Amino acid sequence: MSGANKRVVRPNLGSTLRPRGKAPRKHFLTVAVTKAEQQAILTHCLQNKISISQFLADLVLEDAAKPPLNAKQKVLVKTKLHLAQSEYEKLALLARLHKKEISDLILELLMPNLDLERPHAPLETLALRCYLSKAEHDVVTRHIARKGFSAANYVAMLAVKAVSRPKKRQ
Repeated sequence: MSGANKRVVRPNLGSTLRPRGKAPRKHFLTVAVTKAEQQAILTHCLQNKISISQFLADLVLEDAAKPPLNAKQKVLVKTKLHLAQSEYEKLALLARLHKKEISDLILELLMPNLDLERPHAPLETLALRCYLSKAEHDVVTRHIARKGFSAANYVAMLAVKAVSRPKKRQ
């Protein structure tokens, strides 16, 4: 089959459609995802029999409905670092000299760069869309603007996080 004759896959085939809104959904958000992220989102939507637009819209509307978190609230981040033995020894020595735990020293070294870095990168992406009514669009765009991120990347982050969550057993 050539690209033009390729069968279209509808993720929501055989499922109920998104409830009809009070107003038409003429507004949309563009979501920038990589090819691998698009495939993971499509697989998730096929398994759950929902459209990609419905999945993305539900995610961002649910996020906008949550009460704002305390910006000072701490989140525990666990990571693995692969260092050469000499690099680890130097890090341990620096932590000892500064009278800090290694994790505190790494955080102290990371924060100035994190504060300066803008969440944009030359990532090769595809565009997905989620359709919203004017009221939904206004709520979502205000919510994302308060976060200080681009809508395309913020919604993509929510989607990647949602599809990578372990499945709940029924």
